[in-house]
Amino acid sequence: MISDPQKFIDGFQEAVGRFAKADKATLKAFTGLNENALQPGAIDRKTKTLMCLAVGIAHGSEYCVAARAAQAVAAGATRQELLETASVGLLMGGSLAFGPILTVFMDTVEVLFPEGAAQSSGG
Repeated sequence: MISDPQKFIDGFQEAVGRFAKADKATLKAFTGLNENALQPGAIDRKTKTLMCLAVGIAHGSEYCVAARAAQAVAAGATRQELLETASVGLLMGGSLAFGPILTVFMDTVEVLFPEGAAQSSGG
């Protein structure tokens, strides 16, 4: 289980850099797919990233939960939007989405929105 979401978020780019040295073609293909899928169209990037977060929660992927939550915030998501997205992910993931995944999610939200920080309302 991810014990420090901030350390994970901070270390992610370094790991991507190491993988790029080992297999640049695969990384390029994956990041191209990621960027293509998240391009704004009928659905904006923030919403698409929140969808990724819900799927990550439903599938029980700690890494997706931490990374996609941070990406959603970077795309403009609020704390409340993250929480509502988690509700959808938990609905679709059932009991398997609880436990470690819920813990990682809440720890990540607390890192991204420290207590006492100004909260904006979603929209």
